[in-house]
Amino acid sequence: MRRIYESEALRRDDDDPFSPNESDDGRGSHVNWTNVSHALFPSSLRARAIAVDVETNKQRYAPDEPVQFRVTFQNRLPMPVSLVTETPMRWTWSIDGLCEASEVYDAPDPERTRFDFHRSERKRFHRSWPQRIREGDHEWRAAAPGEHTLSVAIGAVDGADRLTAETTFSIER
Repeated sequence: MRRIYESEALRRDDDDPFSPNESDDGRGSHVNWTNVSHALFPSSLRARAIAVDVETNKQRYAPDEPVQFRVTFQNRLPMPVSLVTETPMRWTWSIDGLCEASEVYDAPDPERTRFDFHRSERKRFHRSWPQRIREGDHEWRAAAPGEHTLSVAIGAVDGADRLTAETTFSIER
C-alpha cells in the first residue's frame, strides 16, 4: 500500500488532464439509453416492445363494491425503450368508453412527454373504481348493473392502437 501512495497514483489534479479531478465519480461516461432507443428502434417497434395488461380482482361485483384493478406495462426487450406520449398523462383508463368513468373529463394539456422503461422492466399500477360515474363537478351516479368494459391505454404518439388492453366484469343486480 505504501508504494501506491508514494507513486502518486491516487493524486488528483484539476490542471492535469491525465489525472482524475474532484468531479470524476469513477463510473466513466454516461450512456443516454433514451437516445439509443430512439436511434436503434423506429417508433412502431418501440410500441411493439411494450406489453399492456389489465385485470380485475374478481369477475362479478356486488352493487357499490369497489372494483379493484391492476395495470401492468412490461418492456419485452433486454434494452431500454422510451415512448413519446401526447400528454403528461402517460396512460389512462376508462369504463365503457368514459375516461376515468367521467362524463366531464378534463383533458390534460397537449404537452408531449416520455414514458421510459428500463430493460425488461415491469411497471404495475393499482387503482380502484367506486362504481360511480361523474356527471358534473359535484354530481355522481351509480353505475348500472350488467357487464362493463375496463380499458387501459398508453397515450403514445406512435403505435397507440397496439398499446391498449381491456377486460370485462359485471355488476350484479
